[in-house]
Amino acid sequence: MLYNSMHATLAIGGGELDDARPRRVSDLLREGFDGFSRSQKAVARYIIDHLEEVGYLSAEELGQKGNTSSSTVVRFAQSLGFPGYPELQKTARDEYRLGATARPVLHDDQLGFVIEEDLLTRSLKTDALSLEETISKNTLERFNRAVTALAGASQVLVVGLHEAAIVAEHASYVFELLGIPCQAATGGTESNVARLSRLAEGDVLVAIGFRRAHSVTISLAQKASAQGATVIVITDNSLSELAGKGSLTLYADIDSTFFAHSLVGPVSLVSALASAVYSRDRDLYDSRVRAVRDKAVESGWLR
Repeated sequence: MLYNSMHATLAIGGGELDDARPRRVSDLLREGFDGFSRSQKAVARYIIDHLEEVGYLSAEELGQKGNTSSSTVVRFAQSLGFPGYPELQKTARDEYRLGATARPVLHDDQLGFVIEEDLLTRSLKTDALSLEETISKNTLERFNRAVTALAGASQVLVVGLHEAAIVAEHASYVFELLGIPCQAATGGTESNVARLSRLAEGDVLVAIGFRRAHSVTISLAQKASAQGATVIVITDNSLSELAGKGSLTLYADIDSTFFAHSLVGPVSLVSALASAVYSRDRDLYDSRVRAVRDKAVESGWLR
């Protein structure tokens, strides 16, 4: 099978690493391209040309891109030797994450890590890759536009449900420290709807959601935009239902090799926005932060 040939032979018990090196998915598709059927060629071409998207497309969505069916996509993945489409999808995603110049993948989770590494090292290296991916997904122009909007906002409402709630709470914390009125909305309660209803031109709503995103987050982003507020979207990929629902979209990678998504990328992106706002007038924001902390000490809140 072609897929099996992508993996190097490993001897864990003190043996040697085989000299064979696994190939990338894009190389695999190019090599077999002439032998593919017409529909398979369409799917292969889309994967090669849009590697950054394939890791987030369902079999049905990829089939639509190639003008074919989801069953054809699944059979195509299996014809390449993958157990199913998810394995092809993961391999494509990891190739894009590692980049064209990365060293070959050497073991099953395909992150290029030495197999003897402990889980602590592997987990933190995965997060490091997420940060690199977050940097590559954003332009300085879009980032600076978001910073300008936040620095000049009369008030900020940050919306994030489920796992995105953690990022929303962090955003509320850092912007409040800077003296920017900011609240986190982590549910579809009446109080959050009331906060949304008060947003207008000059205000900012930060909508945070990943993959398909929560319907409440999407709805609040659309309503805030209709009211004239600036809407900054933070999501993980351009195919998210939240992408494009605001004035501008920033991307944060959430991939992980474990059971839950990594939030290192989105939390760091929020911190970068706050740091950029702070850098615009350090004296002003230093005085605001100092005032908050002095009051906290005087009141005994920090004891």
